[in-house]
Amino acid sequence: MVPSATAATFTVLVLTVYLLADLPRIRRLAYRLTPATRRPRVILIGDEISAKVGRYVLGNLLTSLIAGVGTFIWLFAFGVPYPVVLGIMVAIFDLIPIVGSTIAGIIVSLIALTVSLPIAIATAVFYILYRLLEDYLIVPRVMGRAVDIPATATVVAVLIGGTAFGLLGALVAIPAAAAIDIMLRETVYPSLDQA
Repeated sequence: MVPSATAATFTVLVLTVYLLADLPRIRRLAYRLTPATRRPRVILIGDEISAKVGRYVLGNLLTSLIAGVGTFIWLFAFGVPYPVVLGIMVAIFDLIPIVGSTIAGIIVSLIALTVSLPIAIATAVFYILYRLLEDYLIVPRVMGRAVDIPATATVVAVLIGGTAFGLLGALVAIPAAAAIDIMLRETVYPSLDQA
């Protein structure tokens, strides 16, 4: 389980770096494949989708920063060693959807065991509660604002994406939901309003 999750995470990270590096070229190619008469509208919609994906990445960085700062405060308050390093580790792991914060919580709880068993148990409970808070309150609100879709849609998108396509599906679920929302608003709804 852990080796396959690690390999999948590494693959997703490498693909993300390559896609981000080639994004302008990929967009130009996609725009060139559309008919010239529709190209201005496709470019407009494509640029709006691209902007929402960028805001999604910033929102993801914000939620990870919140996780890292929360971890630092918790660990510093209870005298767990290396609070800064562990806070940074949690922030980085939190970028990985579904499993990242869980793995980080397990690691930090095990390190808290070096202080005492009650501190380790309290740290594990802290991470369980934080994970619930992050998944059902922080992420939907931050991502809903970042990509301008309802908080309920973000939760449903991540659940469907994660269930259907695993880690990769959870990673692209919110940007995909934002893209679908833009496509509906720009193409389907106006056609239905004119019908």
